[in-house]
Amino acid sequence: MKYPVVITSIVFFSLALNSLGYADEQAGDKKLQVELLAPGYGELNFEVPKAGSYKLPALGYAKDAKVLNTDNEYVTFHNTFDKKYTVLSFMYTQCDDVNGCPLTNVVFNRIRSEMEKTPELAKKMQLVSMSFDPKNDTPAVLKKISMGGMDHSQHEGHDMSNMDHDMSSDSNNQAMQWHYLTTNSQQSLMPILNDYNQAIQNKTDENGEELSTFSHILRVYLVDTENNLRNIYSTAFLHPDIIINDIKTLILEDKMSSVDTLQAKTIVRMGPGDSKKGYDTLNYKTDSLALTERKGQQTDLKKLIISPPLGLPKVPVPADNPVTESKIQLGKKLFYDRRLSLNNTVSCAMCHIAEQGFTNNELQKSIGFEGRSVKRNAPTMYNVAYYEQLFHDGRESTLENQVWQPLLAHNEMALPSIGQVIAKIKSLEDYNAMFEQAFDGQQADVKTIGESIASYERTLVSANSPFDKWYFGKETDAISESAQRGFKLFGGKGQCIACHTIKEDHALFTDNQLHNTGLGWNVAMRKEPEKERMLIAPGIYMDIKKSTKDEVGHKALADLGRYEITQNPDDRWRYRTPILRNVALTAPYMHDGSIASLEAVVEFYNQGGFKNKNQSPLINKLNLTTDEVQDIVSFLKTLTGDNVSELVSDAYTAPVGDTRH
Repeated sequence: MKYPVVITSIVFFSLALNSLGYADEQAGDKKLQVELLAPGYGELNFEVPKAGSYKLPALGYAKDAKVLNTDNEYVTFHNTFDKKYTVLSFMYTQCDDVNGCPLTNVVFNRIRSEMEKTPELAKKMQLVSMSFDPKNDTPAVLKKISMGGMDHSQHEGHDMSNMDHDMSSDSNNQAMQWHYLTTNSQQSLMPILNDYNQAIQNKTDENGEELSTFSHILRVYLVDTENNLRNIYSTAFLHPDIIINDIKTLILEDKMSSVDTLQAKTIVRMGPGDSKKGYDTLNYKTDSLALTERKGQQTDLKKLIISPPLGLPKVPVPADNPVTESKIQLGKKLFYDRRLSLNNTVSCAMCHIAEQGFTNNELQKSIGFEGRSVKRNAPTMYNVAYYEQLFHDGRESTLENQVWQPLLAHNEMALPSIGQVIAKIKSLEDYNAMFEQAFDGQQADVKTIGESIASYERTLVSANSPFDKWYFGKETDAISESAQRGFKLFGGKGQCIACHTIKEDHALFTDNQLHNTGLGWNVAMRKEPEKERMLIAPGIYMDIKKSTKDEVGHKALADLGRYEITQNPDDRWRYRTPILRNVALTAPYMHDGSIASLEAVVEFYNQGGFKNKNQSPLINKLNLTTDEVQDIVSFLKTLTGDNVSELVSDAYTAPVGDTRH
């Protein structure tokens, strides 16, 4: 498509040239060596594929964030995205790199122009510019820019100050198409940048003094209506034709989706079903999915056992329980079946939620039968096949045995005995043929039930992450410089590798041992406050007395960790070292879910945990700087496997307790 040459782009480009030292009065007889402009400034030299002729698989989940709009009001990413196809850029108005933020502005202007010509497109999409310079890009500054009310002289030094969008008279309509956002501080900004792998660094002068400009890599994100990342554009691919074509492809995908066809759209969520961010405001909106909207696509799980992804060793499979496709499918059905509880309401998947990292992002501790509390956080099922000791306290050694404890626990699925479990499954006619096929004519019994569920759990292996591609695959640009620094700290000053081990040809990030960090000890020894401020509804808080809380609930269950298994006093408050793969998806953290973010986890270890008599000698104060903590977090976020969406989508194909096969 052809685009009109707009005044904004010309002025904008001229300012960029001036900032690079190519002012007209300096030109004279000098030959200007202007850097090669990115494709987004002109026309493509190739024809884009027909919309809908290709697929854009989900690359991950677009994390929510609390930010400021141009009216200086707190809003969230997800509320701003508002179920529209969103093109999200990270930028700052003083950017002097002609192929950086100025390029984004030009491309966004061109997209907006196309939106004006195609009202149907404008209704379904929007542009969002998120500043990473809160000091200079205040809501007031961004509001003037967004409404076209500021010129270069009013905001000297802001090379993007003429971003007037070529406004039509309908400013309200334009505001709905293009949003500007910022934060109140650099501190609140950093977690957002880390969530989107957007590294920035202050430029310095010859004396090492920080300037008001940043070095950054251009990354623009396409977010679909379910907050999934569907494409990430770099300088070479940031072009309006490509972006608009991608959005039209997603629109066609939505139109073609149907529950009655084999081409049913796969809705994959890689984050909490409802993140609860913004729940402390009265305008909170849920982003949970109804079950009827979850359309999965089955994948070949067995291949993950036969050929695990890059970064993982051979999957351990017991000789007496070889993996077969029929066992996997039977185990998957059992894992998601709510009928396998005393009152037909609780399944394994109620605590290990596929789209929430096969754990539960929304609860510190799981809730089981009739709302009974489970005293520990639900561990993720990703890569559970590699654990030598199962549960946080290491009380089981095989998946085949492990599956029975949740089924029989009074505060989980609450079935009264092994015999009752077997009898219940035998009474469900839709299982009879599946057991016979999986086990050569045998029916459900203590052995076949354990082996089938274990077979499914064993397939949930995930790797080939950006880290694996960089470390094992030798792809030098697979992770950011911040993540590379974080990995060096992980194995050095941070001392993380002492427990989260890495081998020459694979990395499980666990020593399969149990350690006392001091967290369990601190919980056991601290005194609860007399009152606790609690959020009881969106935007509504109350100060609840401890005595009142005790009346309507029950006291927290004591937790002594490994001691409860061995009765050895030296084992008090020792818990298993978790595998760190996909750790960015599995909040909250620690055995009790008491730490909400990766930043807080790293800071916990930075402070040396909580000292006590039995604390592991491996836990010490680390003296990490704030930047070093962020670098380690950046590294941890590179551990998300590339098959997560595939495993989640496959999970969506499982019935949750009806008679479908």
